[in-house]
Amino acid sequence: MRVLGRRLMVWLLLAIALILGIGYIVYAAGGGAAAPRQRPASHPRSTIAHKFHRRLSRHRPSRPILHLARPSVTHPLTILSIGDSLGEDLGYGLRDILGSHRNIRLIRAAVGSTGLVNTAYYNWPLKLKAELATYHPQLVVVLMGGNDALSFNQNGHFVKFGSSLWRRDYGARVATMMNVATRAGARMIWVGLPIMGPKSVLPNSSMKALNSVYQAQAQRHPGVIYLSGWKVFQGPDGQYVEYLKNRTGMSQIVRDSDGVHIAPPAGQELIATAVIGALDRATGLRICPSNDIWHRYLPPFCQASKPIP
Repeated sequence: MRVLGRRLMVWLLLAIALILGIGYIVYAAGGGAAAPRQRPASHPRSTIAHKFHRRLSRHRPSRPILHLARPSVTHPLTILSIGDSLGEDLGYGLRDILGSHRNIRLIRAAVGSTGLVNTAYYNWPLKLKAELATYHPQLVVVLMGGNDALSFNQNGHFVKFGSSLWRRDYGARVATMMNVATRAGARMIWVGLPIMGPKSVLPNSSMKALNSVYQAQAQRHPGVIYLSGWKVFQGPDGQYVEYLKNRTGMSQIVRDSDGVHIAPPAGQELIATAVIGALDRATGLRICPSNDIWHRYLPPFCQASKPIP
């Protein structure tokens, strides 16, 4: 009888447990509230703060600011200026406003009628390697592309200008130039092609396609910044102009009659000033032109004070 009583007691307890379990399930299914989940202690930020943090993260720079040592007479900043005939124009402008700067050594090495498409005529990656080994510049300034709005053959395949394949293959050539410079320890400013005039043989649609490649590749390469040259020679309504007013209000011719090239001296000095402004914003070196006639791209300290030697 005692054994039977114990078994009845066990079965009774099991039955009670089963009934309680079923009741809990029914209660939960009917909308019973569970205990609130505690927020992990390691994430105390509010939802608004978290969203703000994510928004700030999206706007952080994708690449670091250019780091260059402050130049001096004994350790000047060596700038290598390369490109095609437009690069020659830029080089002349840099010579005009930086040539007498005692802390800067300017090497002008642009070559007209060159580019990255016709490597049989001029192989810029090989030439750049040689110039880097010879001059050891801290900064390379590039303006080229006017001769590159062309289809080409790549490994026996026809690559149509503007196609996705062209963007990939031409982008690889631009990337090679950037890699050659940065791996040698130099930094680079790649200047985009300027707006072209109505008499130009170069369509602005083609220039924009080339500029989009330069900008995209610069964003992928630390140590390289892209400087848009498009608005440098635009009027107040965004149109191409041959004349612009300098800081004294005097009208200056800035583009050649062919609608392509940059007129000396004012146009060449204007785009060179844009490069100097970009260099200061990227490095904080506080370099001022020695004989500038433009306010448009100068850092504020250059506009408000005497040029810093």
